[in-house]
Amino acid sequence: MTIEYEASYIGVPLLDMTLTWMENDSTIAITYDNQLKPFIAFFHPIHNIYRVEFKRDSFEPLFWSKQIAEGELVFNLSASRSKDGTRVTYSNQQIRTWPEGCFTVFSATHMLASKANDPEFFPTRIQILIDGEFWEADVNRYTWEAPHPDHKLTANTILIQADLHFLRGQAVMRETDILMDVIASEGTRFLLWVAPDGHYSKAQFGEFPKAVVLNQKD
Repeated sequence: MTIEYEASYIGVPLLDMTLTWMENDSTIAITYDNQLKPFIAFFHPIHNIYRVEFKRDSFEPLFWSKQIAEGELVFNLSASRSKDGTRVTYSNQQIRTWPEGCFTVFSATHMLASKANDPEFFPTRIQILIDGEFWEADVNRYTWEAPHPDHKLTANTILIQADLHFLRGQAVMRETDILMDVIASEGTRFLLWVAPDGHYSKAQFGEFPKAVVLNQKD
């Protein structure tokens, strides 16, 4: 399955993003392929690919990677968990412990989308490992009947809000890509508009005027 999205910043459409979703009996593998729109890429080329493989039942990540090409910033970084699941080893030999119930950015995104139709799951608090740093997200759920203070919802859309706070740790690299730099900021707010089928039609990182907004294409 593939889903096409468009990312905007300060209200300007900048990126085309393709989500590819593949699953088998026990795991799901997803890829986000992000490329700047051609006219903008002429001035500052960006082509980033994010991948994560996680357990189908729990969304517990097993392996994840990113290929980053943002102008002069070009690098690959991958991470995999040990067989006993207690450690994460990055491709640059950095090692982190793995707390039970932790997620990566994208496995957390899809886990929360999958739980959107379960009001008993919320509010909740989860841990997310972002490039070696541990972040905590306080997550709440909003509907047409339990409205969000700032966003109007239709009867068939659920809004998930996660507010991120730094817990501990040190980044595994000095420089990182734009998306993870935006997300891994104290107080970042992540919003996810979830359709009845459990997939999200819209996402927002940060707040205006510096919000990154992702919309599913028709």
